[in-house]
Amino acid sequence: MSPVLRRTILSVSVMVIVAVAYAAGPSVSTLSPAGAQAPLAIKAAGLFTFPGDWSKIPEATVTLFFPGQASWEFLTSALHPGSKEVVTGTTCQTCHAGQEKTLGEKLVKPQRLEPDPIAGKRGAVDVSVRAAFDEQYVYFRFEWQAPQPGVSHELWRYDGTRWVPWGGPKPDATKENMPPSYEDRIAMMFTERNVPAADNARTGFNQAGCFIACHNSMRNMPLDVRGSRVTNNPYFGTGGLAASDMRHYLLLTRTAFDETGAWDKIKTLPELDRLKAEGSFLDLWQWRAYRSNPLGYAGDDYVFEYRLSDAGRSPFTTPARPSFMYDQAKAGFRAIPETRFAELLPQLPLITGFNAVPLDPAARFAAGDILPRNVLRIPDGSGADILANGSWERGRWVVELRRKLVTGNPDDKPFVPGRVYRFGLAVFDDKVSNRYHFISFVQTLGMGEQTTATVKAVRIRR
Repeated sequence: MSPVLRRTILSVSVMVIVAVAYAAGPSVSTLSPAGAQAPLAIKAAGLFTFPGDWSKIPEATVTLFFPGQASWEFLTSALHPGSKEVVTGTTCQTCHAGQEKTLGEKLVKPQRLEPDPIAGKRGAVDVSVRAAFDEQYVYFRFEWQAPQPGVSHELWRYDGTRWVPWGGPKPDATKENMPPSYEDRIAMMFTERNVPAADNARTGFNQAGCFIACHNSMRNMPLDVRGSRVTNNPYFGTGGLAASDMRHYLLLTRTAFDETGAWDKIKTLPELDRLKAEGSFLDLWQWRAYRSNPLGYAGDDYVFEYRLSDAGRSPFTTPARPSFMYDQAKAGFRAIPETRFAELLPQLPLITGFNAVPLDPAARFAAGDILPRNVLRIPDGSGADILANGSWERGRWVVELRRKLVTGNPDDKPFVPGRVYRFGLAVFDDKVSNRYHFISFVQTLGMGEQTTATVKAVRIRR
């Protein structure tokens, strides 16, 4: 699909979303983002249509649980009763199959692995998974319960003299006496080969799943590394990846092991290039309710020495300061008044080339005006591989994803009929980020009904 055609479809889709999201006309009074009334329905952008009948595709239910601060360093330490089994290659399900809800309800409460709990957070969520493929594409359908949809994200608020950061995830926003504002998300991490947890490890993704990429040095983990320690690092900081904190990564890319997860002990570039070329990375798809869904895409990332976006342009950018405002001729406003946030929530996405214009320094704003911090844009390159239809109605998200079986991009894993893949899921809801998500133990995906797997992708013949 050409960029021009995508932009045309996007413009029509956004207008349709705005028209239908409040079709029933909810009553809205003075509401802040924290008290915003959820829209009655959120419709998909509709850049693709599934060519089959999802009701005829076998459904698998995967239970995701709250993990607290459980990291690879914890799982392999004496603090974990099953550490010996983990390092010798025993799967997590060998000890914990069927215990996801029990684990989640335990870990979501105050204890050693949860020093900063979120009041009222549930411990587990069930996700319905269906998959299919045809001659060109692979398709996924996910469905899960979400009492209210998180369709806003981090914000700017004008305080009468300047723009200040507003919203953000629980529990950080709550501690700053700000109403939380953070999008819902579903992520899938997968691989066609057993990527080892580290050099000479007997355990890999096939046994421990996403845990091999989760470390103590990451955001809100026990030994959280951020700020100048990261920005001053020649590889990860200024002049390198331009990171300010640590995200998922593989110990396979490190030269040593320590209690932080050896965040700064990076291998040489030739060694990294060799590992990447042989496929020792994890593909990561991230559907985001604000930062990608309004465009009809999902984020296309991968996990290697860091959590990295695929080559090309991603669906959003995050300027360091307010740089765009709404086109008043199209939206009817330059910024969203705080008192009308719930009413205008369907019009929140700020999209370059559609309703966003550069912020005019001479424009006048009122105290309480709101702008999104993340500005959306049509992705391209490998970053535009995954189309997405995300809709919410009656307390449930339904998300469909589509990607070519083989993209030919070095940052993507190919899907081959007859092969079995391992994957893990994560769901973010209730206005949370980073470690406050739900995760699954590693699951299997079979490309074909003849395979043996938790999820069997059905071949669709046209």
